Amino acid sequence: MQTPSWLKHPRHYLFLKIFAWFWVTVIATITILVFLSQLTSNVGNDELRGPMLKNLEYTAKSIERIVAKHGGSTQDVLSHPRLSKHKLLYLNGEVHGVEMLSQPVSKEIDLSLLNFTKYMRPQIIFTDEYQAYGPVVLNVPEGKFYLYEIDEKRKKPFFVSLWLMPIWLKLLIALIASLMLSFFFSRNLIAPINSLKETAKKLAHGDLTARADVSPTRQDELGVLGRDFNTMAVQLEQLISAQKRLLADISHELRSPLTRLKMATGLAQMQADDAQHAYLERIEKEANQLDKMIADVLQVSRLEAKSQTLALSTQSLQVIVDHVLNDAQFEAKQSNKELIINGTLTADLQCDETLIASALENVLRNAIKYAEHSISIGLVESDAIYITVCDDGKGVDEANLARLCEPFFRQEHARDRNTGGTGLGLAIAKNAISAHDGTLTLENQEHGGLCVNIRLPFKSE
Repeated sequence: MQTPSWLKHPRHYLFLKIFAWFWVTVIATITILVFLSQLTSNVGNDELRGPMLKNLEYTAKSIERIVAKHGGSTQDVLSHPRLSKHKLLYLNGEVHGVEMLSQPVSKEIDLSLLNFTKYMRPQIIFTDEYQAYGPVVLNVPEGKFYLYEIDEKRKKPFFVSLWLMPIWLKLLIALIASLMLSFFFSRNLIAPINSLKETAKKLAHGDLTARADVSPTRQDELGVLGRDFNTMAVQLEQLISAQKRLLADISHELRSPLTRLKMATGLAQMQADDAQHAYLERIEKEANQLDKMIADVLQVSRLEAKSQTLALSTQSLQVIVDHVLNDAQFEAKQSNKELIINGTLTADLQCDETLIASALENVLRNAIKYAEHSISIGLVESDAIYITVCDDGKGVDEANLARLCEPFFRQEHARDRNTGGTGLGLAIAKNAISAHDGTLTLENQEHGGLCVNIRLPFKSE
C-alpha cells in the first residue's frame, strides 16, 4: 500500500501546519499555567462528603464519648496512640487561641489558615503545605471545638493547583499565549498572501517587473501559488513587451513606404490636371493623417518602454501652458466653445518642454472635442503643480473611465462621431506626465463632463 503524500511530506500541506500550530498553542498554554501554578500560593476548598466525612464525624463522637466516660483532658485523649498513631488531629477552640494537636507538626505548616473555615460546612481544604478535612463540631467539658484531620505529607494535586488559580489569571494566560503564537503563525501564513496582494496591485498599475517575495524553499500550497504567480507575471511581461515591440516595429516599418507614397503623390500632383488634383490632395491628406498616427504610436511605445530620452531643461511652466492655450483658444472658437482659465503658474520646472506641451495639447484637444459649450482650466501651485481640465460634455461610463488612457481605446458612442480620434491622445499624455514622475487621473463631474487632473512634482526622484 502506497503511503499518502501528506504523510511523506507534511511540511508541504497547510492543514498539517495549522494542526501543529493548534497543538503547540494548547501545550504552551498548559505549560505556562503549570509554571505559574507552582509559583503562586493558593488556598482552596471543596465540599467534604462520603466515607471521609463519616470517618471524621465518628472520630469526633469517639473523643466526646471517651472524655465524658473517663473524665480526662481532651488533650490527653487526643494524644492517645490509638488516635495519634495514624492521624494528625487538630482542634481549634471556640475561644480564640485555644488549640490542640494529636502530635507535633513541622514549623512550615501554618494551621492558622484554618481559622477562616471554622464556621463552614465540612470541607477538603487545600494549601501549599498540607490538606485538611473538616471542621466537625466537638463538644467537651472544656468547651466547643472544631475538629480537623491534617494530611501534611500530601501535596496539592496538579489539577487542583490549576483549579485554585484565579479565573482571570487563567483566561489572561490563555489569551496571551494564543495571541503570541497566533501572531507568529499568522506572519508565516499571511506574509506570502500580503506579498501576492501587493504584487498584484503593482501589476494592475502597470509595473510588469513586480514579483511576489516567496521563498524558493517553501513547499506548501502558498509557496507553490507564489511561484506560479511569478511565472504568470513573467509570461505576462513577455507577452505585453512583445506586443509593444511588435507595434513599434510595424509602425517603424510603415514609415518608409508611407514616405515614398507621399513623395509619389507630390510628383503626381505636379503633372495632374484639375480633375485628378482633388483626388491626389485627398490621398495626401490621408497619408499625412496616417503619418501622424504612426508617429503617435511610436511615441506611446517609447514612453511605455521608458526608452525615450528626455531633453530636460528648466522652463517656466506658465510659458508652456500659454503656448498650448493659444492654439486651444483658436480650436475652441472654430467649434463655438469657450475656454475658461482660472489661476496662473509662477514656478519653473525641470522638464522636457516638447513632451509636456504634447501632453497638455492632447488633453485640451480631447476636452474641446467632447465639450458641449465650455472647457475650464485650473492652474494651482502648492506642494506640487496641479493642472485641471474639465469639459461640460456627457462624461464617460464609470466602467470605461480607467481604460481611457489605454492606446486605441475609445467609448463605443465616440466611434461614430466625426470628431473621434485614434484613441492615442490620452495615452500619450499619461505616459508623458509619468515620465516626469507626475500623475494623470480621470474623474466624472457630478453634473456631467470629464475632468483630467494632472499633478507635476517640483523635483523628480
